[in-house]
Formats: sequence, structure tokens, C-alpha cells
Amino acid sequence: MLAVGAGYFPTSSYAQTPAEPKAKVQAFYDSLLETMQQGEQLGFEGRYKKLEPVIHETFDVPTMAKIAIGAEWTKFTPEQKEKVLTVFDEYMVTTYAARFKSYKNQKFEVGEVKEPAENRRLVETRLIRSNGEPIALNYLFRPAADGDWKIIDVYLSGAISEMARMRSDFSSTVTGGGADGITTALEDKIVDIKREPAQ
Repeated sequence: MLAVGAGYFPTSSYAQTPAEPKAKVQAFYDSLLETMQQGEQLGFEGRYKKLEPVIHETFDVPTMAKIAIGAEWTKFTPEQKEKVLTVFDEYMVTTYAARFKSYKNQKFEVGEVKEPAENRRLVETRLIRSNGEPIALNYLFRPAADGDWKIIDVYLSGAISEMARMRSDFSSTVTGGGADGITTALEDKIVDIKREPAQ
């Protein structure tokens, strides 16, 4: 998977020297907040273009796709893997560009960093919604092949693995429809996400 993903996304001007996980989350939140504040002016396409390089720098999208799809990934052809990676990447960026489209006094707080296992870092954060409701969002990092720390999972409410949820959601689709099935399902999800109200 890493071999397929290596070099898959173009290097952007956003990429800097490798940063520690906490600094990387803070930089991601700073970019996300700035995008939200300019949300209406940028529009969806503008937010997408602004966030795309940031997400590629912060998240290990190819590895996340492999985790979400599970063992069936090994049965895909190289061409199918490339197609799935392309639409999964679009799904990831669309999620942030569509759901964080306006600023209504939301806040991001970056907390402690824990080491749950060797070569793993867990960064604890909170999203404070416009109504004051705090939502725990924890990010699991591991070093990529080049040594740069990147996110491989997001824990909603502090404990619910987003990758485990995706894998459960995708399981029957992947088993029954293979690469084409999951590609179509992701494309449908992208359409649905664009219709959702802002956070």
C-alpha cells in the first residue's frame, strides 16, 4: 500500500520539514480556521483547493484508505487501487471543505500528546462548536516512510475510531462489489456530504 501511495500526491508548497504531531495538528487547525473564516468568499471549490495540500501534508490518506477497505484491498488490481485512492482522497478533502464552510465562533483546542504504542502518537484536541458544545477529536499519528509524522486515524468523541467505522460501513460494499462498488459508494458519499449543513 505504501508503495502504491508513495509519490501519489504531488508535493506542495505547503510541505515543510517534518513537524512533531502536536505542531502538525495545530498547523492543520490554523489552516482550517482560516478557511472557515473565508468560507463564503472562497466557496466550496476555493475551500477545497485551500485545504487539499494541507490535508495531504497532515493525513496519510493512502494508508487510511487501506485501513478503511481492509483485506479486500489486496485483491484489487493496480489500476483499481489507483482509482480508489483518487476517489478516497476526494472524499477526505470534500469532507472538510463541505462541513467546515463558515465561521461561527468555533474554536479548536490542542491538548496533550500521548504515546499509546511504539511509533505512535495520539494528539488530544477539542472542537468547541458555536453553541459552546465541546467535541473531543483525537488524532493517531505514525511516521511515514520518509519519517514524517502523519495521521492514520481520527477518534470521534475521544474514543470512536473513524477508520473502524468506515471499515464497518464499507465491508459489505467491498465484499459484494469490489473496487467498483467502493468507488461508486464513495462517489455517492461525496455528493451527500456536499449537501450537509455546516458544523
